[in-house]
Amino acid sequence: MSATRLIGGLLLLLCVGVPAAPVITNVSVVNVTHSSFSVVWLTSTGASPGISVFADANGVTNLAGQVGIEYYPLHTGAPIATNAYDRRLSRAVLRQKTAAQGLAMVRVSSCLPHTSYYFRLQETNSTGGQTVWPPSGALPSATTARESGFVIQSRQLAFSLPGLDPSGSIVLLSNGNTPSLLAAVAGDGISSNQVYFSLSDLLDSSGATNFLPLGNQAFNASVLGASVTESQTFSLNFTTDFLIGQGGLIALGSYTVLSLGSEVVRAGDSGSVPIGVYASAVTNVSFLLNMPTNRFTSLTLQPTSPQVGLAQLQVVASNTLLATLSAAAGQTLQGDQQVAQLNYATQPGQTSAFVPLSPLSLQAISAGGSPVPNLAASPGRLAIVNHQPLLEDLFASDGERELILYGLPGSSYEIQRSDNSTTPPTWSDLIRVPMTSLFEVFQGLNTNSSLVSYRASEFMADPPVIEAHLQSPARTLLAYGLPGTNYVIQYATNLSDVVNWFPFLSYTLTNSFQLFPNVGSTNPEIFYRVKKP
Repeated sequence: MSATRLIGGLLLLLCVGVPAAPVITNVSVVNVTHSSFSVVWLTSTGASPGISVFADANGVTNLAGQVGIEYYPLHTGAPIATNAYDRRLSRAVLRQKTAAQGLAMVRVSSCLPHTSYYFRLQETNSTGGQTVWPPSGALPSATTARESGFVIQSRQLAFSLPGLDPSGSIVLLSNGNTPSLLAAVAGDGISSNQVYFSLSDLLDSSGATNFLPLGNQAFNASVLGASVTESQTFSLNFTTDFLIGQGGLIALGSYTVLSLGSEVVRAGDSGSVPIGVYASAVTNVSFLLNMPTNRFTSLTLQPTSPQVGLAQLQVVASNTLLATLSAAAGQTLQGDQQVAQLNYATQPGQTSAFVPLSPLSLQAISAGGSPVPNLAASPGRLAIVNHQPLLEDLFASDGERELILYGLPGSSYEIQRSDNSTTPPTWSDLIRVPMTSLFEVFQGLNTNSSLVSYRASEFMADPPVIEAHLQSPARTLLAYGLPGTNYVIQYATNLSDVVNWFPFLSYTLTNSFQLFPNVGSTNPEIFYRVKKP
């Protein structure tokens, strides 16, 4: 809709947009038990789901407060979470990933056995647009099971999903001999690229108790998500033999996920970057690498798996390389494994830099000779380090800020921070770093400031600088200075009007700093200074 106003002889056109309402589709009742059921559906990304549960098809008797409602229900979250906090955090991240794919799921609990419940869905987006489903008419229903039955053969299945990060996707599992549906979230209680089902949770054709199949049974698994749209049918044979917890792993669809590792290297040194492939059975994988080849004196591709027969790297254009991996005769590239490594030798004397290793134009051929439809690639990176320090600002999984400094071992660096955006910014000293490796990680930095900048620079202290650290009961001294220079450390037991300094030790710096551990003293109060002799 629009409106017009006349202001000072100028015609101002005001356009007022009507918020677009989210869309609700693909509604399914899933995971029905004798005391609960769940509903899944597709909606607009970022919309907030809602559900109202009634005792009648006309929606007159609302059961609010009588049944439990849980949005985006999960079991355990990430299996690698080792404590309650990590488990809560993993579940929160998994729910966010599901919602980000335009998926909604809600569980209704505290239900009575063998009872029908009716529901109406709602969706509200960030602009205020709302949708109700169904918009009119009789409400859809879910009928709980009458009882739990004794299952002769208990089968558990894990499905491997295509895609770089399919976690949060919802997979539906069905069988042609029952209308019962199961739904599970990828990454819930299992690896992030897998989804778990217990076939004992299916109900029989009447919906009264558990499904007890016999003979060959056809099952269908389909992914309800925005990142992948796979569906696959498979068969399982059921007998009268008693089985508890028989497991199985099934790859869903044809897929290839390529991943390149990350390394830190000193300018002039050599090394290698691992290349991994997670795939259904494929025979060929190829991709392009755009990278500054002038930073390297050599680049080669080397197979690291017996499944790989050929690993080849070709120059196709300036700073563009073609990598090809082919399976050995009678083999396929299958599963999750490292298949090759990119060997490199870096150019000496170059400036420090982050060199991205971003695979492009990924292609793969299945064992049947057809192109693989589901492809994903994870980039890697080289941090080439020389005298110029590199800084990387990251947020850890717990929300804390982390800072990574890259520099040369034996050099001294100073990190500064600025909490304002003035020109020029005001910098304050944060920490001096005596570098003992190619990188150092600093955790738990203050995150109170919404805007913060960091910078790092190499320094050589002249005059020298000394720091004293107490790690009870040990005392440690850290001295900075000029490499190849002689220094003497002195101490005093008080700083009265007349200070008596006594010799403590003499040394010659090899690097730009030196650490003196365990400089214990019986005096509870002591002062140190460093100077040239």
